[in-house]
Amino acid sequence: MSRHSSISSSSLSTKGSAVKKMEVSEGPPGDAEGGEGAAPRGGMGWEMTAFFLVAQMAGAGFLSLPKGVANSGWMGVVMILTFCVGIGFSGTKLGECWVILEERWPERFLGGSRQPYMDIAEKSLGRPGRIVALASVVITLLGGSTVFLILMASFMNELIGSVSVCAWVLVMAAVVMPFTWLGTPKDFWQASVIAVASTAIACFVIFIELMMEIPEDFPPEYRNPTVFSFALGFGAILFAFGGASVFPTIQNDMADRSQFSSSIVFAFGGLMIMYLPVAIGGYVVKGYDVAGNILLGVDTTRWWIKGAIVMEILNLMGTYIISCNPVSQVFEDQLGIEKKFSWRRCVLRSCIVLGEVVVGLAVPSFDKILNLIGGSTVTICSFLLPGIMYLRLCDMKGNWPKRVVPLWERTALILIVCVGVIGGIVSTATAIWDILDPDSMGKSCFVEFNPE
Repeated sequence: MSRHSSISSSSLSTKGSAVKKMEVSEGPPGDAEGGEGAAPRGGMGWEMTAFFLVAQMAGAGFLSLPKGVANSGWMGVVMILTFCVGIGFSGTKLGECWVILEERWPERFLGGSRQPYMDIAEKSLGRPGRIVALASVVITLLGGSTVFLILMASFMNELIGSVSVCAWVLVMAAVVMPFTWLGTPKDFWQASVIAVASTAIACFVIFIELMMEIPEDFPPEYRNPTVFSFALGFGAILFAFGGASVFPTIQNDMADRSQFSSSIVFAFGGLMIMYLPVAIGGYVVKGYDVAGNILLGVDTTRWWIKGAIVMEILNLMGTYIISCNPVSQVFEDQLGIEKKFSWRRCVLRSCIVLGEVVVGLAVPSFDKILNLIGGSTVTICSFLLPGIMYLRLCDMKGNWPKRVVPLWERTALILIVCVGVIGGIVSTATAIWDILDPDSMGKSCFVEFNPE
């Protein structure tokens, strides 16, 4: 419950009783194995939820942060801090949006949802809002998952160079595919723990290696950013915080969804501890010529770097599983596939993985996809929609307790939306231009498979 609400204590008591009753009678939100009449199972606490949030955002984002800073100059560090605070704040408001839905339409939303982000958009912005949210969430998660596949393949190629990146894309897709058949986030909480632990280890090892690689002719070249490079940096840095499209799905698996703000604060604090040393260290030591993938831009012959690569592969596998789940639930809901484990679920989710494989083989440059997704749909999901939906829900009049948004909070949300609109338009146009430049693209895997 927001501290800005003027909801009476009796309303709180009634809502708490309703939540408890619903959880006992129907099981946890989004239960993949049960449905109506399922045995009651407790949802996640705010601590485990924070792990899922970190795992979702830190999967590939930190790898491109040094290049993002190099593209945008020292303003990139300012952007990292600004995005952390701004998107974190918007994330707390997105979490409150779901609490509002449960408050006002308990018969519809207390039992959870397969499409929580889209439900929030529809209740606040109508059918057009739902369509925009649906397109943005699906594109964000499918694009992000494709990036994870390409990265896993690139890392495996670094470890076993006798197998090409293109072939590794197929192998890694076959490895992760069975794990995508699992139900909802609470059914594979181990993935979040593995992903976060692996990311923390990889970030620590990369930072130490960067300090060891400080050249004798230090400092390196630092260039002033152009409009083009700054826009690319905007998209890359934003991608590192682009988990808002999954926030409501993860929140739906919480035992007490009103504690989501605590998870956000913990998660974004953890991201800063991991992100800043790698981002600043990579730019300071390598300068403008820092690699687009910092883990492949250091001495990969050292055993500890190879270990960090293995950790990052495990991280990406966990993040891939988490990212695929919301998209799978959306399509299952649209196609009327039952929540319990079934062959129809396996077929659908396998088809989604295969579709990402095709895109990954066609555009094997992970940074091109990352910049495009970061500047477009990630901006919509993380910067634009949360604040707009929250303000709209709070301003709606109806037979429910009134919510009052303080002036400072309203101003902050509007400012976040404005920054997202301007930055998103410029960075998206720049990313598209970069992709259309044939000299900047790597060779398609389909060319490798069919050299003639």
